[in-house]
Amino acid sequence: MKQFLTFLSCLSLLLLHPDARGQALNDFGFEQWSDLPVNMQGVQMRNAWTGGLNNVQFGKFDLDGDGLDDLLVFDRHGDRLLPFVFSRQDQEVVYTYAPYYRRFFPALNHWFQVADYNGDGKPDIFTYTPGGIMVYKNTGDQTPQFEKAVDPYITSLQGSIYTNLLVTYVDYPVIADLDGDGDLDILTFWGLGSWVELHRNRSVEETGSADSLLFHKETGCWGRFAENPESNIIYLDTCYAGGGFRIPANDPKHTGSTFCLLDFNGDEVLDLLLGDVDYPDPAPLINAGSNIEALMTEQLPQYPLNDPVYLWSFPLVQHIDITNSGRKDLLVSPFDPSLVKSRGSDCVWLYEDVSSGPAPEFELVEKSFLQNTMIDLGLGAYPVFADVNGDGLTDMVAGNYGLYDTCFMNNAGQLKCYYYSRLSLFINIGTAESPEFTLADDDFAGITALSIQGAYPAFADLDGDGDMDMLLGSDSGKIIFFENTAGAGAVPVFAEPEFNYQQIAVESYSTPVLFDFDEDGDADLITGGSKGRLSFYRNEGSAGQPVFGLVTDFWGGVDVTDYQLSYTGYSVPAFIRDGSGEINLLVGSETGIISRYNNLSTETGALFNKAEHHFMYISEGIRTSPATADLNADGYPDLAVGNYGGGIALFKGKNPGPAGIPDSYGEIGTRVLVAPNPAMNMTRVTILSDGNWSVDITNVYGALVKTISAVGHQMIQLGLDDFPAGIYSIVCTKAGSPHAKTAVKLVVIR
Repeated sequence: MKQFLTFLSCLSLLLLHPDARGQALNDFGFEQWSDLPVNMQGVQMRNAWTGGLNNVQFGKFDLDGDGLDDLLVFDRHGDRLLPFVFSRQDQEVVYTYAPYYRRFFPALNHWFQVADYNGDGKPDIFTYTPGGIMVYKNTGDQTPQFEKAVDPYITSLQGSIYTNLLVTYVDYPVIADLDGDGDLDILTFWGLGSWVELHRNRSVEETGSADSLLFHKETGCWGRFAENPESNIIYLDTCYAGGGFRIPANDPKHTGSTFCLLDFNGDEVLDLLLGDVDYPDPAPLINAGSNIEALMTEQLPQYPLNDPVYLWSFPLVQHIDITNSGRKDLLVSPFDPSLVKSRGSDCVWLYEDVSSGPAPEFELVEKSFLQNTMIDLGLGAYPVFADVNGDGLTDMVAGNYGLYDTCFMNNAGQLKCYYYSRLSLFINIGTAESPEFTLADDDFAGITALSIQGAYPAFADLDGDGDMDMLLGSDSGKIIFFENTAGAGAVPVFAEPEFNYQQIAVESYSTPVLFDFDEDGDADLITGGSKGRLSFYRNEGSAGQPVFGLVTDFWGGVDVTDYQLSYTGYSVPAFIRDGSGEINLLVGSETGIISRYNNLSTETGALFNKAEHHFMYISEGIRTSPATADLNADGYPDLAVGNYGGGIALFKGKNPGPAGIPDSYGEIGTRVLVAPNPAMNMTRVTILSDGNWSVDITNVYGALVKTISAVGHQMIQLGLDDFPAGIYSIVCTKAGSPHAKTAVKLVVIR
């Protein structure tokens, strides 16, 4: 059966055909807005609108070609890749968020590492893929470009056959040159056991070059130690059952570990920091052997000895030079894939090496590296815009899923973590045309005392006294009412909350919005929730005495749950008007995709038109929470998007570009011929312009699928056997002219 994934590429940057110049405009236009000032605790946030950090990994990469390594940050909570450019300001190390560079990198899953596997001086990318490890080779020159180096994953000679080199999504392997021969070896846990496998790279030995990935499994018990599958207990000088340690018959599995190799004692032999799932402290193991023939003979009580790592849950330690000083530091962050087993705040620990000798001496510098330069509210962020204090300027109130409270092992040996929600009030201290937010209250309305999760606010004058009252959604699905008694033009003062307001109850994690949808002069109530649908409550009372009556709990047929992934959708509604004044509905979701609906109706049983499945291809992580307002009085709606990383991305509204082709920059007129199109197994691409070109093929999520090189006026053949059915963007960039781009859509059918 032929399958079509219908979408318009957000990366189509230019008009491709003269006839396209007269085409219709998009309904909306947005660009990233990273420089709207935000002040917190008296400090202006350098990276305010990055989106927060939860469980992150790091890699060094010279993004801007200045010869200094910049930083790639990958948050597995949402598979977000966040580039930061390095600089020094008054001798201070500064990292500045640079979202522009995201477009150059492939889609990553669960974990990643940066390493130059072929010795060409260009850093390559290793990441998880089902069954093992995917490798993306960097073929770029002035800017990074990637192509798959293996398909579908790395294999290793194990016994007499080559099979997949298994690394699970809950393991973080070692990828390093352990034997000093110039190619990269791999350490990983046996997927069904408690021992470490060494897969030695034989590329240099067999081909004379590192430009291959020829692995042989050399040992199944590197280091001669074993990890208890039911706890973080380490058994030294132990290999297999013959060493005196037996895996319990009812639990022959390994459930997740992180590796960090570094030389603890300066003896030029790599020791091991081993993180374990559900535990906060890695095990420091002393290697009395060599890097290849390792022998772990001692376990230290903690590491570092001063200010040891103790971070819920499942810490990953990375040995990386953050300051570009030539001496590596330690970065620590949780690695647990669970959304409810991590701190979410104060969870990126930086240790600097202050030693001048061969043995490192690590000093804890901060626990919120990069987090302290951005809005980071813990787990989840739910921004809402309203003039809270009645001064005529739009303020922002942001809820969250929760802040870390405590973690502990229950009687069944299971890790349980608890969180509490809060609201953060950001007052607009700028002007109507130049907004500026400052954090005025990090426990607005005293929400922390309620011990709820998923606090989501909505504002309107519900009692007719001229000030903003508040409704609050939460994990219970019920609505809490906060009456503002301060009066017009004052900072809110709330009376005691009224729980179970008007007996309104939806599924868990209600996300209420107050909006006069039927335009009768009073606010109606629309709410999403964990079920992924929307409920519509019409105000059957008045503006000053609302009575909300349920019309439908499946409003417009909206359901943002991806049933191939889960049975929850975590819908979050927001409203936005297009250029014609028509009301459109945006809905955030668990997957992170924001969908847009129009042709809205109050009629029972009416089905809305899904105008865009993936609105503007905005990809800002999972559990997205959109909010709209015209923040700078330019007549265009602006958009904030919260995500589970605890932060917010901001987009400035602008004049919409041609439909499907945002007008970011570039030349108009260069044509690209793609035929056949639609295509099944192969198509041909010809750029009708002189020069050398880089051709990037991206998917619906904006992720890079393939990169090839092309010469103007020469036809290139593009194989499509590995492309799932869908519509792709072919984006062509002229060499030496990064702003000279053109693009076309390609339809792949099956």
